[in-house]
Amino acid sequence: MKNSKTTLLKLSGIVLIASIALFSCASSMEEKYTDGLSSKSLADSVSATVQAIKQPKLPGDSNRTFVKTADLSFKVKDVKNATFDIERIVSEHNGYVTSSVLESNVNYKNSVRVNKDSMLDIINYTVHNNLIMRIPNTELDKTLTEISGLIDYLDYRKIKADDVTKQFQAAKLSENRFVGHKKRLEKAIDHTGKKLGQIVEAENELLVKQEWADNSKLNTLELAHDVSYSTVSINIYQKETTKKETYAYTFPVEPYTPNFGAKFLTSLSGGASIFGEIILFFVKLWPIALLVTGIIALIKIILKRKWLVS
Repeated sequence: MKNSKTTLLKLSGIVLIASIALFSCASSMEEKYTDGLSSKSLADSVSATVQAIKQPKLPGDSNRTFVKTADLSFKVKDVKNATFDIERIVSEHNGYVTSSVLESNVNYKNSVRVNKDSMLDIINYTVHNNLIMRIPNTELDKTLTEISGLIDYLDYRKIKADDVTKQFQAAKLSENRFVGHKKRLEKAIDHTGKKLGQIVEAENELLVKQEWADNSKLNTLELAHDVSYSTVSINIYQKETTKKETYAYTFPVEPYTPNFGAKFLTSLSGGASIFGEIILFFVKLWPIALLVTGIIALIKIILKRKWLVS
């Protein structure tokens, strides 16, 4: 009996020593693992970001992640008031509007003179607005339900859910590969024998990998935001409106016309100028007149001599 008690005590002591040893090993391994994690250049890694964001799931698909979008086009009674109502509904559901383009398109315009001093403009125009907004995925259905109360005539309503589970998992696996590669590369740099060429080449390779990892993280953050906030595009318009506007008619300015007396004096002065130009023209022809006169005189002399001889 005494021997059995002694044996039991010995076994208990062995188990206790083994437990202490295992606990110490586990603690040292945990410290090494923690030290390894603290050496990461991406402290807030992509996987941590993805896990921290609430990723919406569809009913019956708890392991899948989706990006939901909605596209609507409908007619309303008044575009301006409907725009204000939509912006209010979106704000109440913690969403925000990224784009709102409210404008009017003139379909027909005509100006008619209705009396001596009045004009009437007739304008047919259509008002429309294109809105783009981001709405929390959990509030999408409620928001669209409230907006549907503004619809006078629905052209279309399209809702789509894209499965992005693969993209998230690919980003997480890529980061894990980068972290492992980074550790091996840093260890190789430390034990490379301090050769400058090899160190520079390895550091450049690490820099390229780091840049790729950063871009991957940014893309994943953008994808995570698309998961959390659905993109909704809405086109609203109203019935063609006719606007009539009356305004004072502005008479055209008549060009200046001189009276008869001014015209007579102007004509008299112009005629004198023309007569003077004619005289000057003939004066300029004096050599020709002199030549013609000489020829005529010569002909007369020749004829006179012939008459005397005969």
